[in-house]
Amino acid sequence: MARLTLCLIAKNEEQLLPGCLDSVRGVADEIVLVDTGSTDRTIEIARAAGATILERPWDHDFAAPRNLAARRARGKFILQLDADERLAPGAGRAVRDALKGARFDVAMVRLHNARRVDAPFAEVVSGAERQGRPILLPRIFRNAPDLEWKGAIHETVGEWVIRRGGKRADLDADVVHLGYVPSLLVSRHKRERNVALLRRRCAEEPDDVTPRGYLALELMEGGELAAAAEAAAEGWALVPRQPRHRCLLRISVARGLLALRVPDAATVLETVDRAEAHNGPHPDFDYLRGFAEEVRAVRAPPRSPERAAALASAEGALRRALERLASGATYEFLGAVNEVRAGLHLGVVLLLAGKPSDALQAFAGALRSEPGNGSARVGAAEALLELGEARRALEVVEPALGPQPDGWLVAASAAAALGAGADARVFLARAKERTACGYECLHRWARHEAVDRALAAG
Repeated sequence: MARLTLCLIAKNEEQLLPGCLDSVRGVADEIVLVDTGSTDRTIEIARAAGATILERPWDHDFAAPRNLAARRARGKFILQLDADERLAPGAGRAVRDALKGARFDVAMVRLHNARRVDAPFAEVVSGAERQGRPILLPRIFRNAPDLEWKGAIHETVGEWVIRRGGKRADLDADVVHLGYVPSLLVSRHKRERNVALLRRRCAEEPDDVTPRGYLALELMEGGELAAAAEAAAEGWALVPRQPRHRCLLRISVARGLLALRVPDAATVLETVDRAEAHNGPHPDFDYLRGFAEEVRAVRAPPRSPERAAALASAEGALRRALERLASGATYEFLGAVNEVRAGLHLGVVLLLAGKPSDALQAFAGALRSEPGNGSARVGAAEALLELGEARRALEVVEPALGPQPDGWLVAASAAAALGAGADARVFLARAKERTACGYECLHRWARHEAVDRALAAG
């Protein structure tokens, strides 16, 4: 009996399939591919690689072909990959080693979304060519007779694992995913397809919050905020009826991020408190709580006890998010939080709290992770300005002067501090021309007004 079967479903994947198959050579003992209607060389390529080919007409359901492939698989374990995914170097050995005497029913791997199709795998895994954080996903399953995927899209074996009281393992293995490279996402109309399938899944699973969380996040990614808010509200209304094992992460993150756009701090805090009570701690919850408390602080009167309390709460939550991210603990990530985002907000909160040295460290940490991050440069420049280093602040912020007003506001303050009134007026005018402003820069407009008055008086 084969030890490991690679199971795939594919349609018109002649461009991407060879790379996937190459990555599992010497790892999978058997390949089963379900073709859902290819008109290109997909079947020919798979057959040349020794795959067993099954054909099933596409009927807008990802779970059905997954289950068909699993029923044909002869391996003791199943490795699930898609044509746009590849085992990263070293992952194959980690998988094979894990199968020796394996006692788990499902094993998780780290999935990395590549920035570009031709990015070297090592750079994707390191983060240099990756979009967001790695996502922990189940990709290896014990081949049991009752193994079953459910859900027309974002199909899962979660209910199967719960039914059998299954054991989980987290493998030191990485998978590179090309499917969210922007050019592929647009050319394949994935977002439109996903939204349509998720709406169908919501109709078929009227009491399950899960597809509504997926739908809200997908609509947010596509900029359809009103529709996303409607899906999030519909999903949140179902939360009281959800079983304890059901994950509320997606619906909670969607509802929280949408509320922050208003911004409605009270709704964010209510959301994460309820989600954390249901699912336990998560860096995304810490991040959303920290951001919401930052909003409360900005809206509170200056030097008020309410402002100080909100800033202290925000700092604590954001530091917890960073600590959890650095701990090495495994989480399922949705992209709401990473070290850079948490570090940026922590820096802003520390500036508001009058701790520019600590803020500079937070922004410097974000810049180490993303050297080209303009928001981190602006924040670092503002911290330097608070520390009395106006000239250095101007040097740091210069590369970040662009379409947002933030950098221009800090540059205006730095120029004014250096006595360069003419330059300060130019920078201030540029800031006023730019109306798009992220919430984290709202406090900078207070400085803008002070500089404006100073220049007018001078």
